Order: sequence, then structure tokens, then C-alpha cells
Amino acid sequence: MRIKFKIWIETDDGKPIIGKGGVKLLENIKNTGSIAEAAKNVNVSYKFAWEYVKKIEGLLGGIETKKGGKGAGGTVLSEKLEKILEIYQEAENEIQEVIKKYEKKLNELNSS
Repeated sequence: MRIKFKIWIETDDGKPIIGKGGVKLLENIKNTGSIAEAAKNVNVSYKFAWEYVKKIEGLLGGIETKKGGKGAGGTVLSEKLEKILEIYQEAENEIQEVIKKYEKKLNELNSS
């Protein structure tokens, strides 16, 4: 048996901001410096990625895009936004450890 759990970050009034997919996209943008390349890496359309970046910028700020085309443009995440991604990953990892503990208990019960 398995236990499943999803986490996300939301606004104080309950609007979702960042979940697992968003973290993956933003991490790829951070690593590549490119929304287009990040979109390709996580298998979403450029339009979806661009709209997501605009949403995050509107809610949290911290995304700087530079126009310029191939080799001249780029996208950079602020230190604050990178820290938010780091905190999300820490929470995700910690929750996964707790889930493993309880899955083990379930499976021990199931095998006895």
C-alpha cells in the first residue's frame, strides 16, 4: 500500500501559487535562464510557461526577463524566489520521509 500527498504554496486567501509542476518549471528556468528551454524540458507549451511566469511575477515578483532573442535574452529568478523554491523542496522532502514511515507501518500490518 502507498500513501499519497500533495503540497503547494497558496496565498493567504487560498489561491494556489506554486505546486510541484511550478517548482519544476521555475527550477528549469533558474538552471537554463530560458523560459522556452525550461518549457521544453518539463513538456509544457511556451505559452503555458510564459503565462505561469507572468502569474508568479504578479503574485510574488522576483522574475526578471530580458528581451533579446537567441543568446541575448534570458530569465533570472530573484534570491527571494529561489529561497521560496528551496523551502518548498525542503517541505516536500520532509513530508516524503514522514510518508515513508507510515507506509512502512501499513505494509508491515498488511504482511502479517
